[in-house]
Amino acid sequence: MSIQISIPSLVIFLINLCTLAFYYSFYRFHFYRFTEGFLQYTALAFSLFSAGIAIGLQALFLQLVPSGGPIWNSFFLSSFVEEFAKLLGIYLFFSKNQDEFTVTDGIFYGLVLGGGFGLVENILYFINTGLWSQVLRSITALPIHMMNGGLVGAFTMMFLFHKNPIFKWGNLFTGLLVCVFFHGLYNLSLFQEIDLLLILPICILALFFLLEVTIAKSRILVPGHILKLMDMSMEEYEILSRHNRHEGWIQNVQKHISTSGIRLFQYPNLRHTILTIFFLVPGILSIYLLYDAPEWIGRKFPDLALQDYFALFVMYPIVLALMFFFAGILNPYFFRDRMLAVPLFSSVDMRVENKEENSAIFHIKANLFYLPTSQNYEKDTKASFDLWLGLNCFSGLKGKVLWSRENEEGNCGVMCQLDSIPFAFLLKWNYFRMKQNLKNLFLRKVQV
Repeated sequence: MSIQISIPSLVIFLINLCTLAFYYSFYRFHFYRFTEGFLQYTALAFSLFSAGIAIGLQALFLQLVPSGGPIWNSFFLSSFVEEFAKLLGIYLFFSKNQDEFTVTDGIFYGLVLGGGFGLVENILYFINTGLWSQVLRSITALPIHMMNGGLVGAFTMMFLFHKNPIFKWGNLFTGLLVCVFFHGLYNLSLFQEIDLLLILPICILALFFLLEVTIAKSRILVPGHILKLMDMSMEEYEILSRHNRHEGWIQNVQKHISTSGIRLFQYPNLRHTILTIFFLVPGILSIYLLYDAPEWIGRKFPDLALQDYFALFVMYPIVLALMFFFAGILNPYFFRDRMLAVPLFSSVDMRVENKEENSAIFHIKANLFYLPTSQNYEKDTKASFDLWLGLNCFSGLKGKVLWSRENEEGNCGVMCQLDSIPFAFLLKWNYFRMKQNLKNLFLRKVQV
């Protein structure tokens, strides 16, 4: 018995492979050039595992809910189940030797796993669909799976490095829900055939920019074994880094050192500029051809719908041009070294037994903050805190000292954790922080 493979099926399979190779090369040379072949093959193996889990869960839910509507099928049966299966595969991939990896590793191998998952899914889907619709699905669904895999990989590594349950589960669920939302929105546009030309670029570009921000921030985060050497969790490291950043701002102002040259955006490099033009020109020519000779398009591609033509030959090249232009323009050093023109801080009164410390915090994350003090304190020392935000005082907050340290200059500080923190304080703090960050983002000169 011979197995016959049709020409359209072979073409679609090759398009899927080319799409996977294209996005793999793009991200590998964009931000992650040093790879280990064994880990990449392992990530591909876990993509098959994730695909099998997704198929099994979808079969189970189809038995339970055989006639779900478009929302159910788009956002739960397809999107949530598939992203959860990828999350499970990425977690198993990293959980055993997590301390050897960084968040950047999580992004790249998550991209590889997501790409393998998308390839398997597209191969299963092209059996019962037409050529042009499958081409469109191949070049759009696969990158969405890859970028979602990169985001899920980043949030999974953060989950493994965090100790505080608020940060562990909060970041993981937030990241997963973001991926589920854009994946589900993409599915809904395909199932309902509504606003396809609007939804596709929104989903692809939104995930691309979210991934770009995550990549930029991941470059300044340390691997797990460094966190262990410092005896810190990731949330404690981020809080201490933010405190050092603000402290550095004070020192630079005193020394009349300006850091206004550390900008959020960098100029695109020459290679990305050339590739931007390479993809932008065909998109512009396709628009011209659509308006100048639509009958020629109909003769050459009789089975190609106008919407699919616009998506394939106009919208998609322009989306790729935007991706190449904006790839890597976020400056990671901005998130690490840029000193705020006017930092936000809160005054704090800390009382330990009969001793009182008057200090200030520059950053608070949930119920954790770092506080400069006049001396070191024992681990798990009980304390009470008064937090001031402007003229508002939140007094008598109970908490403890997680650890205490002395830096090279002989200055002491403690990492503190509150038993609970007023929601009103967090709301006001984040509101003022958002306003101040917007001012600092567009402020061009540091007043000294």
